Amino acid sequence: MESLLKDFRYSFRQLRKSPSFTLTAILSLALGIGATTAVFSVVYAVLVNPYPYKDSNRMIHLVLEQKSGGEYWVGLTGPQYRVIRKAAAVESASAEDQWNLSTTGQDLPEDVSATYFTGNAFDHFGVPALMGRGLMPSDAPEDRDPQPVVVLGNAFWMRHYGGSNDVIGKTLQLAHKNYTVVGVAPARFTWGDADVYLPFKPSEDATHTYAVSVRLKPGVTRAAANAEFQALFVQFAKETPKHFPEGGFKTNIQGLNDNFVHRLGPTLYLLFGAVALLLVIGCANVSILMLARGTARQH
Repeated sequence: MESLLKDFRYSFRQLRKSPSFTLTAILSLALGIGATTAVFSVVYAVLVNPYPYKDSNRMIHLVLEQKSGGEYWVGLTGPQYRVIRKAAAVESASAEDQWNLSTTGQDLPEDVSATYFTGNAFDHFGVPALMGRGLMPSDAPEDRDPQPVVVLGNAFWMRHYGGSNDVIGKTLQLAHKNYTVVGVAPARFTWGDADVYLPFKPSEDATHTYAVSVRLKPGVTRAAANAEFQALFVQFAKETPKHFPEGGFKTNIQGLNDNFVHRLGPTLYLLFGAVALLLVIGCANVSILMLARGTARQH
């Protein structure tokens, strides 16, 4: 240990005696390391670990490929959602609807983006609440009206309640209806970019559709899921033809991140390669400076 400390002291003295060499070396390494770290953070967040959801690699969007070549994102009615939940390829499914509400019961109303979830949604996503609990199946039972409870989005909790730790159990009035706060979502849970999450049960109305999130069972390939969903969607198209593209379609489910990977993946990897090369150049510059310094002191 004493020898190591002597080496550090000697190195510090040498660097202090050569400020131009020290500054050049530090700037070269700092530029390369900083740029590489920044771009890697983006690559990791967008491509490697973009979502906090349980088994997000098995979560999919229901997408159809039209004969014209365009994509068609499927919305399902309440009865159709219940059929999808029971499909052989499906491990879990959750339906959602979105509305804009306003806070009431206070001097200054605030616009609120609300996502209505089926009661199993937080179990489906597999993300524990930051505080309290998420929505549960008992919050939206099949035989009763949904319970007046709300889970706050993290950003809304910070903005509206100032990040208060005693928010659980408080009352939030939305559109003149009182809701009991039962939980706060973690910062990375931003599904639908909602301010609040409320429970609901899909109606039997054949004219209203809901967005459906699906997680496939382990080992189920997309080809197998596409084949099963194709048969179901053909039947659904007969029941509600206005909700499906005219002229036929082909099921082509997509992973949560497929669209981003397709659009941004090559660019991000190219950028990461460029800054990694910058880091290599910075290290090479420092090595050359060290070699020149050693040659000058060879005597």
